[in-house]
Amino acid sequence: MNLIIKLHEHISKLKELRRTGWIQRGVKDPETVASHSYAVALLTMIIADLRGLDVLDAVRMALIHDLAESTIGDLTPKMKAELKDLEERERKFFEDLVKSMPKELAETYLDAWRRFSKGEDEVSRLVREVDKLERGLQAIKYLRKGYAEVREIYESALDELKDSELKKVLGDALKKI
Repeated sequence: MNLIIKLHEHISKLKELRRTGWIQRGVKDPETVASHSYAVALLTMIIADLRGLDVLDAVRMALIHDLAESTIGDLTPKMKAELKDLEERERKFFEDLVKSMPKELAETYLDAWRRFSKGEDEVSRLVREVDKLERGLQAIKYLRKGYAEVREIYESALDELKDSELKKVLGDALKKI
């Protein structure tokens, strides 16, 4: 049960941790990392189902993809690029978190984190793409509220998307402003 208490402590931090990119662009009361992860998980669930992928695997990955930010903090892509030991810090975070899990379960979660980090299979690539899609959709929400400064975040998400179907979704969403 210590695992559950420890996990909840990390979740609680993410529920309060505001996303850095939005703060830097002056968004008042920006989304939290937890709300972003929740949106990524729901979008991933539906898209994985539509594509016939392993939904449990995809949702597990989506829900944990930003969990290490509870200790590392929310980093923008630029900040991540400048941090030499990010992957090592994330690995240590997950290894510490799963210590009290049964070995097979711990391996399942470590494997989900590793695969997401590397984007080495169809499920992990989808979750990485949905992460970008959600960022772009959130930027559109803030654009609608008059935060013109977030347009660069929308544009970077659109540029980074490789999945043509998700790229079209994001492009179409902007037209509805």
